Amino acid sequence: KLFVTATTEVRAQRRFKELQGRGIQTDFAAVLADMKERDARDMDRAAAPLKPASDAFILDTSAMDAEEAFKKAMEIIRSR
Repeated sequence: KLFVTATTEVRAQRRFKELQGRGIQTDFAAVLADMKERDARDMDRAAAPLKPASDAFILDTSAMDAEEAFKKAMEIIRSR
């Protein structure tokens, strides 16, 4: 099992860039606030809260680009 994560700020920055690339006008503060709200809702829900399984490998991709994250995930999968 692999649980992929990144800091809230990094995920918000990635989302902000994605929205900009699609021509959607927004500001980083709004994207960050939405991300924090969504995280709280997802982690606190009664059914299937968003959290890693006890036996999951946690892959923090905060300092990785998409290609690096993919390579690291494949490395982890192949080693198990």
